[in-house]
Amino acid sequence: MPPHDGADEQVDWDAIQRAWGVGFPSDYIAFMSTYGAGGIDGALSVVPPEASTQPADSPDLGGMAAETANMRHMWESEGGPDEVDAGPDSVVAWGVSCGADILGWLTVDHDPNKWPVVVWERHGRPHWKIYDCGMTEFLRRLFTKGFDECPLSDASLWGEPSPHFVHWREERRRWESGVDPYTGEPDPYFGMKFG
Repeated sequence: MPPHDGADEQVDWDAIQRAWGVGFPSDYIAFMSTYGAGGIDGALSVVPPEASTQPADSPDLGGMAAETANMRHMWESEGGPDEVDAGPDSVVAWGVSCGADILGWLTVDHDPNKWPVVVWERHGRPHWKIYDCGMTEFLRRLFTKGFDECPLSDASLWGEPSPHFVHWREERRRWESGVDPYTGEPDPYFGMKFG
């Protein structure tokens, strides 16, 4: 999955760590440096880290704070994974799928590089699943069908041999110019007003 040119988010990781009270996994830090935040084939968004744990009141791309708040709300309202003896504050989100799944880390270990991926799968039963791997390994396994079954509600990326990443700024630029960011085709709904 080649990165998009100029994708580095230039993240102040010290500020992020101060805000969240934890460090972050080295693979996520490397992903942000190489790719930045953005979408993969319009089916999964990797959210940007934020130096605030409070969701921003913004129409822009949902960030880590907003998706973490959503994930923690799901934990509070329906309970977390059966095998975990921790509360909703033990999850931090790093992604969201087009099927409204929320992907994050279970942060119960003091070493962020040992955090497993936790998924709240909207259409899955049970909703909560834990994967004993980091974020980039999770993505690799998703693309290569390296799990027993697709870990997401939408199977668009399941076994996708050549996923395509688009940085969020480029994605926005393409949408605003009337082009589908992933196909390069004109957006047939560009400029239309609904409602």
